[in-house]
Amino acid sequence: MPEKTLAYLMAGLAIFSLIAPPISDGLPAVSAPTPAVVVSSPNGGEGWASGTLQTITWRYEGIAAEAVIGDVTVELLKGSRRHSVITTHAARGAGAGGSYSWQMPLFLTAGANYRVRISASRPMADYPFYAGMTDDSNGDFAITSAGKIAFASIPEGSTTNDIFLLDETGARRLTSDPLDDTSPALSPNWDKIAFSSNRDGNFEIYIMNADGTSSRRLTSNSAEDEDPIWAPNGARIAFTSRRDGNYEIYVMNGDGTNPQRLTVDSSEDKYPAWSPDGAKIAFASARDGNYEIYVMNSDGTDQRRLTRSPEFDLEPAWSPDGAKIAFASKRDGNYEIYIMNADGTSQRRFTNNPPDDRHPTWSSDGLKMAFYSKQGAYFDVFAIDLDGSRLRNITNTNAADWEPNWSPRRRLALDRPGLDPNRLKKKIIKRD
Repeated sequence: MPEKTLAYLMAGLAIFSLIAPPISDGLPAVSAPTPAVVVSSPNGGEGWASGTLQTITWRYEGIAAEAVIGDVTVELLKGSRRHSVITTHAARGAGAGGSYSWQMPLFLTAGANYRVRISASRPMADYPFYAGMTDDSNGDFAITSAGKIAFASIPEGSTTNDIFLLDETGARRLTSDPLDDTSPALSPNWDKIAFSSNRDGNFEIYIMNADGTSSRRLTSNSAEDEDPIWAPNGARIAFTSRRDGNYEIYVMNGDGTNPQRLTVDSSEDKYPAWSPDGAKIAFASARDGNYEIYVMNSDGTDQRRLTRSPEFDLEPAWSPDGAKIAFASKRDGNYEIYIMNADGTSQRRFTNNPPDDRHPTWSSDGLKMAFYSKQGAYFDVFAIDLDGSRLRNITNTNAADWEPNWSPRRRLALDRPGLDPNRLKKKIIKRD
C-alpha cells in the first residue's frame, strides 16, 4: 500500500474514533447525570406559622457537597415571584446534602402559595467556569398569618402618644395628633381600631379604619372614657368610664349607641377583656383593697374574684381558646406577666426580667405573647414564645412603645341572626 494512501487511512480512522460512540460489550456507554441540587423539604402540603423556626433541607445528585463552590442561596417565593432572600450564606453541607434552619420573621403575609428555592454553584470540567444548580420545592405550602399589633408610642421628638400598626411592612404611624391617642384595640376582622384620645378635651373612645382613615368619636362625656376592647363578634365595645364618679366597666354598641354600665362599686374597676366566646369579661378591680383580677358575665352578673395577691394584679388578657388568662402582677417585687387558668387556678409567673413587664396580649394562634418592657433606654414591645423561649424586641425604636394589642383570631363576617320560627310560620300561613 502506498505510503500516502496509508496516511490517509490512518487519519480517517483517527477522525472516526473521535466521532463514533464508544463500544463496550456491544452496548453504548451511559453518561453520568448532570450534577443537580434538589429541595427535600418543604415539599408542598406543609404549613408554617409566622415567627417559628423552620429547617430547609436539600440533597445533591451527581456531585458531593464538598465539590460545591461557595455557599448556598435560600429564597422564599410567593406565587412565582421572589418574596425575599432568606440567606446567601447557607453552608453547602456535607456528603449528599445540606440544611439551613430559618428563624421566620414574626409578621409575614399569609398565603397558601409559598415555595422555597435553593441555588448552588458547581465547577465545569476542563473549563475555568462554574455552572448554577437551582431547584424549587415541589408543590406550594402555606404560611399562616401572625396578624398585626397595634400599639401606642411617643415618637422621637414628640411628647404625646400616637397609634401605630406593626405588620409585615414594619411599623407605620396611623394618627398624628398634638394630644394623646392611646389604648388601641383591633376589631375581630382587623378592619377597625378603637382607641382612647383626649384630642377633644378629655379622654373619649374613638374608632378609625385600620389604615388610620375616617376617625370618629363614639363617646361624649365630661369624664374619661378609656381602655376600649371589642366583643368577639365585633358588635359591641367594652370600655372604662368615670362618668358616674369613679372608673367602672361599660359596654356599648360598636357605633357608640346604647351604653350600659356593668359594674357598680365604690372602688375602681378597669381594664376590661372579653372572653373569646363573648360570654364573660375579665377586669381589674380595687374593691378588695388593691387591684385584683375579676371575671363576670358579659351582662355584668356573677362577678367573681380570681386572684388574691398583696400587690396589684392588672391588665387581664384571655388566651384565644378561652382556657387561660394572662395578667401583669407586682407580687414578686416588680411587674411581671403571669398566666392562670380561666377559673383562677394554677397561677404561675411567665416572665422574669429586672424591668417591669406590662400589658400582655396573645397572638391569635395562642403560641406567642407580646407585652411592653423597658429593657433598654426606651419602652419597647417584646414578643415571646409561650414556652418562654425566643424573647425578641419587635418595635426597637428610639421612642416609648407600649400598650400592644395583637389582632384577635380573625373573624371575616359577623354571625347572621337566627330565623324566628314564629315569623317564618306566619309568612307561610299568609302565603297559603
